[in-house]
Amino acid sequence: MFSLIKKFWHFTLISFLFCSCEVDFNPNMASKPTPLVYGIISPQDSLYSIRLTKTYNGVGNAYDFAKIPDSIYFKNARVFLETRSLKGKLFERVEMTETVINDRLPGIFATTPNRVFQTDASKIHLRPEFFAATGDAYEVNLFVKAVIPGYTDTVSAYSRLRTVSKLTEPRYLYQKVYFYSEQPFWMEWLDTNADNYFEIVVRMHYTDFLYDDQRDMVAEWSLTGINVNMTSFPGGDRKVYSYYFRPENFYAQVSTAIVKDPLVEARVCRNVDFIVKSANREMEYYRSVYAISDDYHGAGYTNIKNGFGLFTTYSSTGVYGLVLGPQELDSLASGKYTRNLKFKNY
Repeated sequence: MFSLIKKFWHFTLISFLFCSCEVDFNPNMASKPTPLVYGIISPQDSLYSIRLTKTYNGVGNAYDFAKIPDSIYFKNARVFLETRSLKGKLFERVEMTETVINDRLPGIFATTPNRVFQTDASKIHLRPEFFAATGDAYEVNLFVKAVIPGYTDTVSAYSRLRTVSKLTEPRYLYQKVYFYSEQPFWMEWLDTNADNYFEIVVRMHYTDFLYDDQRDMVAEWSLTGINVNMTSFPGGDRKVYSYYFRPENFYAQVSTAIVKDPLVEARVCRNVDFIVKSANREMEYYRSVYAISDDYHGAGYTNIKNGFGLFTTYSSTGVYGLVLGPQELDSLASGKYTRNLKFKNY
């Protein structure tokens, strides 16, 4: 990859040096906008969404045109989802419905209308139990296909549906989180998928107490850098994945995820969820190229045919509603990272 990039820049430099200064160059040559697809689908969800937009290429300020919905959406496009076996056998095909959802957060692009294509679990079946009932192996590719008026080629991508990881730590019925004990809190799981990228989503549920009111809140952050070890089991070796939680890292993440608010008189942490999300490595490649700040970047890593973007699937498993231990609550209330957030130690 780096050698290709180096060759490209050598070619660009040579072309620049040998081109006459009298030759006019039009940076806004007329061309069709490039389709952009963004979709991350979990079979465990009940609603599936795909975003289809387009690049801008024309005279004028691109930032101004990004505020105009017609400049970022295609008219009369049709988007389909298909499930097929690894050998190409079609299981199901459904056309998604163009839907206006909640406005986008203020930023570069038009906030309203916020258009996506959606369908639900009653119209296309992505979960393992459906295939078990039909006698088909859960070796299934999910395809997205977009047919756009005026474009000869169909925009498409596919991703393998993933089995759910098996969580082995913490054990079932584990209720409290201890970071400072002899065996601090950690997570471990098995995964049989061939291509793996993992993140742990930590979701803290807490309550803000105001002068005359209270509100339930949620703070969330993601963790990467998952270790893999080969462990021997009867019948062969398996890959075991694990993540150990360092207290200073946990509280630093809390301080980043929760904003100091002068209207808040006190806060109480109710419980914390720890969720393992498993995707293929296309997610990692896309994140490393774009840092996934938004879904409208141009060229770079993409797995979309006849377009740009990302289409992938993931699965998740986790432990929910765990309560922090007494020492952990003390650190939340008076530790150097979070003492300015006004948490109580109960």
